[in-house]
Amino acid sequence: MTQESPRLRIAFVYDALVPYHAGGAERRYHEIAIRLAARHDVHYVTWRYWGPQRTIQRDGITLHGVGRPRAFYGTDGKRTVREAAEFALRLPATLAGIRADVVDVSATPYLPLYAAWAATRVSGVPLIATWHEFWGEHWTTYLPDRPLVARIARLLEAGARPLADHQIAVSTFTARRLARGRRASRPIDVVGNGVDLAMMAPRRQRARGADVLFVGRLIDEKRVDLLIRAVGALAGRFPDVRCVIAGDGPERLRLTELATELGVADRVVFAGRVPDAEVIRLMRASRILVLPSIREGYGIAVVEGQACGLVPVVVRSPLSAAPDLVSDGQDGVVCEPTVAGLSDALGGLLAEPARLARMARAARRSAATRGWDDRALDMEQIYLHAVAARRHGFTTGPVAAEPAVAVGTE
Repeated sequence: MTQESPRLRIAFVYDALVPYHAGGAERRYHEIAIRLAARHDVHYVTWRYWGPQRTIQRDGITLHGVGRPRAFYGTDGKRTVREAAEFALRLPATLAGIRADVVDVSATPYLPLYAAWAATRVSGVPLIATWHEFWGEHWTTYLPDRPLVARIARLLEAGARPLADHQIAVSTFTARRLARGRRASRPIDVVGNGVDLAMMAPRRQRARGADVLFVGRLIDEKRVDLLIRAVGALAGRFPDVRCVIAGDGPERLRLTELATELGVADRVVFAGRVPDAEVIRLMRASRILVLPSIREGYGIAVVEGQACGLVPVVVRSPLSAAPDLVSDGQDGVVCEPTVAGLSDALGGLLAEPARLARMARAARRSAATRGWDDRALDMEQIYLHAVAARRHGFTTGPVAAEPAVAVGTE
């Protein structure tokens, strides 16, 4: 921000919050918010995770709780409509009280985006929508037993695309999916997620971490079952291989039973959800980070692993942006989403320590270009531009340092 740049009142809107959640979207908002709070008045609207107080101050940010937290997932492990609807209904009053200069709302779940759009049309405040992923036809696969719900979700997603004054996608992959099938209108800026380079810098570790590490939620789309089966397939060649799974979720029981069934329970450690500092320690002490997920809007664990000196292994999928973070064979490996593909990739790295070390150095160099400080500066320029456009009546255009993708180019 220059000497003449105005101090903004920025409101972030998302129903999840660090440290109560550990996903990529909430990490993005947390990291950008704490950096912008040094020179702007930053607010974060979410559920009241911290207790009975309606608002609290933390890390220079004013946190606004719209109510007692609701359960995100139902018994089927899927996100519930009720939680998103209740959060959306409570948003307008809270946003009106903040009187922000600009509002940045997560596009997922969609109902809060609709509510934020309605609130900002009344107040005249510019609205930024951050798209972490765009599902489109994937809704039918995600909810095969509930075709009507899948259709409604897909319509809501499509209808949310034009709502904001400015669209942000966290990857070129998501920007292209978001733009597909639309006539040219507003551009989409790509501002990726980042990494805390100082915190993630590799250090000598005494304790052994893992040969193979997974970090993330234990949900079916992450395909951790492929990893466990791959460890089983490698047991003959690498009897001492140690796999640590850091995370929790509705799939944990099924996955622990699978490890026992395959006879690898002694090689696969379920660490549960661990604090951020422990995740970093695990990464620094480990060798390979595996993300077998078939659906990723970005894949922040990949970048964090690279910054810690791990070699990432990710799988190809038409619904995942994670392969875009890896130069296959240089700073990581991209393989097929099969047991054979994953076990071959892991076995090739474990069998060649010199190659693994060379790729780890390349991974650190790649991560060095993706610091959170630069991401925060990109978003700051977008907010300043959006506010200036609203005040002076000109049309917004691409602002961020990364390439913008014109809507309707696909």
